Amino acid sequence: MPTQVQSTETLKLPKIQRTRTGCKPCRRRGKRCDQTKPCCQACARLSLDCTYGIDLSFRNLNGASFQQELTTAKNTSPPPVTDFKPSTLSVASGTNDSAFQFHSLGGFSSAKVPMTPSSEDIHEAGYFNHFHRHVRHLLPAASLRFTEGSLQPLCLRFAILCISASNLSMLDARVQSCLSAIDRRRSIFSPLINALHHRHAQNYQDLTLWHFCNAHLDDVKRQAPAFLAALVLIALYHHASTNHLRFRLAVMDSVRFVLIYRTQIMDSVGGADSLQMWFRLCTSHRPAKPPALLLEGQGASSFGPNLLPDITERLYLDCILGMSADDLIYDILIKTLEIRTKLVVYRCVADSRQISERSSEVGSLAYEILNKMLGRQCVQEEYAEAREGFVQSSHLLGLLEVQKERLEVWRSQLNANQLPKGSLDLDTQKEMSWRTSLSPICQSFPNHRDTLNALYCLLCETIFEEANGADTVCWSFPAVDERSTRLENLVRSMCQIAGIVDFKISNTSDVYTLSLAETMLQMVLLWRSDEIFSYVLDVLWPQLEMNGRGYEHSHYPTHLVKRIITQIAAYWEQGRAIIIALPAVPEEIPKFRLLDISHPVDMVVCGYNKHGKYFIEKALLP
Repeated sequence: MPTQVQSTETLKLPKIQRTRTGCKPCRRRGKRCDQTKPCCQACARLSLDCTYGIDLSFRNLNGASFQQELTTAKNTSPPPVTDFKPSTLSVASGTNDSAFQFHSLGGFSSAKVPMTPSSEDIHEAGYFNHFHRHVRHLLPAASLRFTEGSLQPLCLRFAILCISASNLSMLDARVQSCLSAIDRRRSIFSPLINALHHRHAQNYQDLTLWHFCNAHLDDVKRQAPAFLAALVLIALYHHASTNHLRFRLAVMDSVRFVLIYRTQIMDSVGGADSLQMWFRLCTSHRPAKPPALLLEGQGASSFGPNLLPDITERLYLDCILGMSADDLIYDILIKTLEIRTKLVVYRCVADSRQISERSSEVGSLAYEILNKMLGRQCVQEEYAEAREGFVQSSHLLGLLEVQKERLEVWRSQLNANQLPKGSLDLDTQKEMSWRTSLSPICQSFPNHRDTLNALYCLLCETIFEEANGADTVCWSFPAVDERSTRLENLVRSMCQIAGIVDFKISNTSDVYTLSLAETMLQMVLLWRSDEIFSYVLDVLWPQLEMNGRGYEHSHYPTHLVKRIITQIAAYWEQGRAIIIALPAVPEEIPKFRLLDISHPVDMVVCGYNKHGKYFIEKALLP
């Protein structure tokens, strides 16, 4: 060692300045780095692995201390994004350059936030910490690998900051409430979005767009999976924090990006993971699609890109075959709900307008009626699609059979303790009280995700069972027969499983999937009784509110779901069964408006009365 020191002094090297951009080994040892690349002199002398980059160090902050740290930066944050003009990115499609237009991200302001993430910035350190501890576990499992290494390119890093700030804007927030002393079912809770976190999420979205637009074409090709992951995270940000229109357009952006860079993505090491994230995203946007428009696989849709109608396409097949069990049951559920909605809407429209269900006019008529009630503008291309893409109920029932077969495939992938036991036997059902659904006869599951998956499975089975009676004039106001007993048993099993859900986990973990509240809504649309409404609204919901206070939501805010279920129960008391319920809100309505319990919301319902007469009407939610 003395010899080495003397040698260094003899060479009379220039004085080294201490900076934060030195190599990782020198910064870990607290030594100055000459920043020689690819290997600095200190690392060469000590035979160390010389690497450059940013190491993030985290501090544990609770909600109060995190908020206190962030309030010091309120005046340095840029204004919210209001511009909605598409920006362009030069990309390659084959051998020709083309302009890649971002329809969803909007313009970006002159951000005062540093252009590079810094471990010294308390905001970014806190958001990265929250992402690693919480948010990344809410995303599809494949996405975890994107966050374990170096977060490059920069647009991916800012997208991570964006989705983390978006998530905290809901969790680190005050709660608004409306309490009713007369009817507890009318009491509702909902979070008030934290404006600071919400503004930071907008800023990070700006920076994501900026770095995406300024990325070099070679970098985009080389790191295409990471760029796709950034697009997926930004789309999820729109899903949770802005509005459904931007979410849908963001999904369209991601589809177009995949179609342009499909070769680079599929040939990359992380390509399969990013494609699974993207495929799950494309599934998530379909519940809001107008029921009269084409299903996935039927052809191109004017509402948004249907995924690769040619099922022999390698990319499509790779996504299908590469799905995890969690992604597979979610895909089956969304497609099953989509088919059922189309089937029920067609039946209601045909009966209420006194035309045959087989008439080719049903599709365009359903589109026209629902658009008018939902407040959507009729687009000529969509109208033509609804008319030409009409399919009869027999074909839709066949599509449900396909999903039924896929459900059996999903079952074959699981262990016995992950599978729902299904409906209970009749003797057990007679002895069971709705208010004792937490009794030991109910099974337990390994984790929260398996519990929700079991609910998804039973919900699909209930839809399949309902479809078995689709040829009847009217699903009976409860009648004692084999099919109705089977339906009721399935619903009882769902209620039992819902009763063992850990609400403290559920209210923060189901933001990017179908939440427990939304699952209960779909359940009461399938089978109704006084006992079911009493259990859901008087037993289950108070527990959910006590632990979640309205945080637990996904496509619909929880308070909105409760109001819809309460109104469905009111219809039931009048002798009317509701089988479809849709909030009549425009696509561009901001999420914070939907979370506002004082904001008026209309609801469009399809149903039938005791005489078997179908109806479609619009009503104001109380």
